[in-house]
Amino acid sequence: MSKENVFTMVRMKDSRLLLGLLFLTVGLSAVIVAFLDYDSQIGNRSSSLKPVSDLRTDASAISPRTVLAEKCARPGVLRCLGFDSPSFLHYSWPAATVCDALFKGQKNVEKSRPGWGNAVAVVQNDQCVFPEIDTETAHSGTGSLKITIASNSSADSGGHFTEVFKRNSDGTPDGTYIGPGSPLGNVLYFQFYQRFDEDFLSTNFQCLDGECGGWKQAIWFGNPPDGNSASSLEVTIINGWQRGVPQMYGQMGRDHYGIQDVRGCKYNRGGNDAGSGFASHINYPEPLCVTYKANQWMEFTGRIEIRGHSNEPSSRVQLWVDGQLAVDYDQARIDWSGTSGDGLGQFLLSPSHTNKDSSQAHPAGHVWYDDLIISTQPILMGAVATTSQKNE
Repeated sequence: MSKENVFTMVRMKDSRLLLGLLFLTVGLSAVIVAFLDYDSQIGNRSSSLKPVSDLRTDASAISPRTVLAEKCARPGVLRCLGFDSPSFLHYSWPAATVCDALFKGQKNVEKSRPGWGNAVAVVQNDQCVFPEIDTETAHSGTGSLKITIASNSSADSGGHFTEVFKRNSDGTPDGTYIGPGSPLGNVLYFQFYQRFDEDFLSTNFQCLDGECGGWKQAIWFGNPPDGNSASSLEVTIINGWQRGVPQMYGQMGRDHYGIQDVRGCKYNRGGNDAGSGFASHINYPEPLCVTYKANQWMEFTGRIEIRGHSNEPSSRVQLWVDGQLAVDYDQARIDWSGTSGDGLGQFLLSPSHTNKDSSQAHPAGHVWYDDLIISTQPILMGAVATTSQKNE
């Protein structure tokens, strides 16, 4: 072989070697860049970049192939609770009481939101009572949150459940709130299902110091650490004055949103001169009003738009019950610049009844909660998700 041919082969081999090294370098660079990009997007993301899984913090616990799972997969969902597992409840209870023995071996989680605490036990009739997961009753999935209203019980009859809108991986609140200045906007949408047994709805509860104000269902209130369920930053769903119809108010009842005025269901003393109290049920009939119904799941869907200046009568609160508009009040006062938080960031589920008389003997009642959703976008209503039913 001539020298010229040898040099030609060497040059060809050198070229191939250089080309191979070039491809290898480019490939490694692409891998490195991709890795660094993945790390910057996922491993070291800024707090403003949230992965899809973080936006639905409890979606993994939702039973698949259910209407709830479908709703929870929609854009804007911040929290989705199916109440299917007892392990989801983290209790606090009054120390040095009968509750100590009942919860022996468990950590008494403080209520001040340093961690996972979300279920509060109380003592009634020398017994420890608390919210629990009922695996025999559910709107969907395998369980629901059950609260018992015992005979001879006081206001917080069966304890309560309370949660923040979102948590960090260590259980601490992540600061999420809805209101002016929030990156999530100033409109809160919520939905939950609730069931009432006949004994609960048929009881004419008695209260200390006069007529009963009525038992509550849910309270939406300020973000931690300063949020308080009884404050000027609060929106409550309540069976106002035991009229038998869902109503809403703000600021511990000082800001009253009417009865179900948008439907024409307004204060009515009727023929029996009873505009409030258990005897007034007859004056708030369906279909003019939407009433509570025993032994069936009822759907409660809400929209709270915080607008205008803080604490001025300009915010709008709406409530749909089983898909029917029941409350639409556009002069609500929401104090988002005061001492109770920057906006709505927590909620409480409870049939709490202010001033309930513990000397009254009555049948034990029960309520259940299930399929709760918190979102920044409209939530589909009804068992079948259809685009024609939206709370916009």
